[in-house]
Amino acid sequence: MATARSQFKIKQWEGFGGNFVDSQYLASSYDTSKPHVFENTLAKLFTSSDRFTGKPLIGMTAAKGNVKEIDNEIYRWYLQGSEYKCARIIENVETSTTPGIGRTMFRIKLDLDYFMAPDVLMGEDPDYALQIVEGPIQDGTGYIYTVRLQTDDNTKYFPTSLLEAGSEFSKVWTTVQSEFNQEFGTQQYNSSFELESQVSAFAQKFTLTDKALREQGRISVDFGYTDPMTGAMKKVTKFLPMAEAKMHNELYQGMEAQMWYGERSTYEGNVGHYWKKTGPGMRQILRDGHIEYYNGALTEQRLVDYLMDIFFSRVDENDRKVTLMTGTYGSIMFHDMLAASSRSFLQVDTNWTSKLSENPRHLSYGAQFTHYQGPEGIEVTVMKNPLYDSTQYCKRMHPEYTNVPIDSWRMTFLDFGGSDGEANIQMLKVKDTYRYGYQAGTVGPMGPIKGGAVNSLVAGCTWFTEGTGGVWMKDPTRGGELILDFED
Repeated sequence: MATARSQFKIKQWEGFGGNFVDSQYLASSYDTSKPHVFENTLAKLFTSSDRFTGKPLIGMTAAKGNVKEIDNEIYRWYLQGSEYKCARIIENVETSTTPGIGRTMFRIKLDLDYFMAPDVLMGEDPDYALQIVEGPIQDGTGYIYTVRLQTDDNTKYFPTSLLEAGSEFSKVWTTVQSEFNQEFGTQQYNSSFELESQVSAFAQKFTLTDKALREQGRISVDFGYTDPMTGAMKKVTKFLPMAEAKMHNELYQGMEAQMWYGERSTYEGNVGHYWKKTGPGMRQILRDGHIEYYNGALTEQRLVDYLMDIFFSRVDENDRKVTLMTGTYGSIMFHDMLAASSRSFLQVDTNWTSKLSENPRHLSYGAQFTHYQGPEGIEVTVMKNPLYDSTQYCKRMHPEYTNVPIDSWRMTFLDFGGSDGEANIQMLKVKDTYRYGYQAGTVGPMGPIKGGAVNSLVAGCTWFTEGTGGVWMKDPTRGGELILDFED
């Protein structure tokens, strides 16, 4: 089996600088000795591309500095679970129809052995607290506890409906004698989960023949891009810089698509019996989150209920901000939902009507809701995901809007917030695996080789770029999807 270094390690292309970089590379102004800084700069450049090849995940992670270098393409992390785990009834071992009546003892069979006297348990009705008298005693796959109701009412008994298999119990307090006590209660500790995932490797190249290299300077191709350092629009008019920018863009577009739609896989490659690994995309990751399907209009109450399922009792009210990534029609549905909810409120006309700056005599009407502040600290910010509107990635059409992919209504909720100073969602890459350069034959970027070494006896030159990347969501339960679906 290949290690990370033997699989990815090739010659390090050092020393690209000076006049060669300035004249040939779009990225010349981002010269740096650290590969990941160069990569982040390219991410900023190539996230602002055309409508249907945007890269929102790269834009929200790598382009904002939320990128982490790792030493191996396989990585592991720990996720801490809830401190309190509910016990469940395995089977009803009581034959009485009025268990506990007259302050008598009765038995319950739970799946956990965490408790003992003087713990007090509470079932699914808080009006019936149970004092543990004895146990746990193992019985098959469960544990028997002898309990009695905490009450002075001799007519009170425990409802048998709360003893059916699957009913939940949890420890709520302890009750001890007020003098010469020798009993002490139990406590639970967090469970920790060790999770494992991996990143993917990507590579692109293009080759120009000697004749194409001679003629590319005479071909005028206007190619505009935004300089991420200044924000100014720049233009090149030669084929080679445009082709090289296209190559880098294709690398990042492939990363973006894989980080959305990829499935984790490992299989043998075509050369040298090395392994090809792909990391999980966001859709696979979110299968461990909160997934719901809908087939009608979204309502504010539906949205609140869905988000409270994610955050209730887990994250405090100051940390419930999520980004909603969706397509054009999902964004429209979000607006329609809030417009419908706000109709009953008194609206100030100036919030909806304004004079056009270019022609003050003309009025403009309307606005679009893109942000929602809900109860209990919930905040939702809408962000368009161009991939959801593209038939390149979703070829299933809406049954009524037959020219629109059904993913345009898909709503993906992502919590980019962090804990302990680290973002919940980050882009990962393997250290020293981002590389770019060229392989000259008998011609190179500056023209024919006249004296000196060549890499191959081919009248052409090949440019390449490669790297690794993957999306890491530390806690997948802090996200989910509302998926529009219709029966075909």
